[in-house]
Amino acid sequence: MDFEIVPAHELSLAEQANIFNRAFAGYLAGWSEMDAGALARFLCAQGADVCYSRFVRANGGLAGFGYINRTGNIPRLTAMGTVPEARRTGAAAHLLSQLLEEAKTRGDAAMMLEVFEQNLPALSLYRQYGFNELSRLFGWRRKSEMVAPKSCSSNIREISVIDAGQIPSEFEYPNIPWQISRHAVLKVLGARAFGDGAACGVISDTAVQYIRVHGFLAAEQDWNALRNILAAVIQQFPNRDFFAPAIFPEQFGLEIFAPLGFAREPLNQLLMRRELL
Repeated sequence: MDFEIVPAHELSLAEQANIFNRAFAGYLAGWSEMDAGALARFLCAQGADVCYSRFVRANGGLAGFGYINRTGNIPRLTAMGTVPEARRTGAAAHLLSQLLEEAKTRGDAAMMLEVFEQNLPALSLYRQYGFNELSRLFGWRRKSEMVAPKSCSSNIREISVIDAGQIPSEFEYPNIPWQISRHAVLKVLGARAFGDGAACGVISDTAVQYIRVHGFLAAEQDWNALRNILAAVIQQFPNRDFFAPAIFPEQFGLEIFAPLGFAREPLNQLLMRRELL
């Protein structure tokens, strides 16, 4: 089968959304169809750049995509998928090979990605192309009916997200997933940050029932301080559910989420890296 690589910027967002929906229909983590506007919001939140992202065409039709977020010289494969009829044809391998080759040509040092550990075909492909597992990533959820935990600090207050983004942090990309790094939390619409000056947690808009934990910034790896911050936030919004998607390394769960009554979600991801230099 002959394949052709197509730069994402040559395609309309509506065309891209159509292929995205076809590729992710029946996805093991669930899927809600996107239109052009929803895809634009997704790409913005993920930091994906259409200048580096590519689609693959097979037999005259668009067969798959690979979106790239480039932060410094460490790109991340933000999302990758192929339509059902193009699976097991070599389309995904051809596209991934192209993305890696372009990254090498740019002089990038490594490529990052996350993949659900239960998604065996994708995991097999990434391993085949030299990606190595760095850590396991888990999601967590806390129900509103639980008794609010106690916080041991009275200095926690709301701070601006801009100020939060300037806190020196032990947790930086690419050692953690991009989505919980400062690069991502500064892009969250309606985000709110709470902390004590040396550490903070960033959560979603609190007007909704299900509050998302977006990430933590801390000058030192002080798990007790971060746990107290999240406890104080839960106290402030006692009738809300809290959740953290499966992009938090295992230690965050052991040190922060589990002690505060969060239950681990059934699906988990792997953070993977492929050296390019």
